[in-house]
Amino acid sequence: MKPKVSAAGLAIAVFTAALTAPVCRAQRVDDSRTTRATLELSDGSRLVGVPVKDSLPATLSFGEASIPFGELRKCELGGRDGAALLTFNNGDRLTARLKLPKFELKTALGPLSPELSLIQSISFSSFSVGDMPPGTGALSFGGVNWHGWRTQFEERDGALVSLPKARPGFNYGHSGNGRGPLLATNIGNSDWKDYSLEFDFCVTGVDPSFNPYGLGADYHDGAIMFHVADAKESFNERGLSAYILSLHGDGSWDLAATYNDYCAQPVGWGSPVNDGQRKLAAGTGLAVDRQLGNKVRIDVSGRRIQVWIDGTPIVDLVDDTMDKTIGGQRLDHGGVVLMGGFDAMFWVKNFSAKQLPAAKVAMRTND
Repeated sequence: MKPKVSAAGLAIAVFTAALTAPVCRAQRVDDSRTTRATLELSDGSRLVGVPVKDSLPATLSFGEASIPFGELRKCELGGRDGAALLTFNNGDRLTARLKLPKFELKTALGPLSPELSLIQSISFSSFSVGDMPPGTGALSFGGVNWHGWRTQFEERDGALVSLPKARPGFNYGHSGNGRGPLLATNIGNSDWKDYSLEFDFCVTGVDPSFNPYGLGADYHDGAIMFHVADAKESFNERGLSAYILSLHGDGSWDLAATYNDYCAQPVGWGSPVNDGQRKLAAGTGLAVDRQLGNKVRIDVSGRRIQVWIDGTPIVDLVDDTMDKTIGGQRLDHGGVVLMGGFDAMFWVKNFSAKQLPAAKVAMRTND
């Protein structure tokens, strides 16, 4: 008589098989994808790089497994008796013991192998060749992972939409630590350079249920920040360093660069300071669509910046200051921040971020 196999035992066998050899072989032969790891260390340091190996050896409660990094979203260490909590891309969560003393990583500083005891967490992101690294935010949309700041966000009808509700735990308001919804991805990521952004962007205006300061119905200002070397959720914390494309409800626009911009007081708007601001371009006449939004494309290749709105070019310049250090910051790298001005809500859809080759020919700098 053949031994009986319980449903639970069969499920465990299938799950274990899925985590082992077949998946690992597929991961190794798929050269079209890259996996990046971000290590948060116990001393507050952070390391970002490419894992030397392609899988994580682990002991699970029901067996041994070699888990491909491309299947993982996060590994949180320091659990009871040395256990780690693994979060998978599909939402599964498992407790495991890792079978390696160090985590080998190729970084901008060369090969590094911090001991596992020094690591608090490891975040993983897997992306196709030609795409930009997705980052580590909680909102997965348009091929990247976003942080929703100041207000809440939800995905609706193919768009990521700000909600007229303050983010729980954030001191929202003009007398608090900031106003206006923010979506942020890959802030300070040195891999984010030479890229092309394309998306639909719409500042719908101030929701009547969330208008504590009485803004008018005609207020539709917003901003798109790129090469964001640093940014903070609170406007009272030093750091905002980025190119800022401001779009106004009257169809005017301007492009500027700022370094370590913030309100130099513990709370509330006031005492604005920075380590440098540069106005690069400005114009009028945009046909702002408050229902369907406008198609935005931004290319940054080397020091060349190009911007199109609805297919019409509005910026084409070379910023020779891009790679110069001002206030300890350089704007030659970094991700994206989308913003609704003050309490204006916005949505974004059809977002893509693709790699570009660095510009090889110099252009004149715009006046």
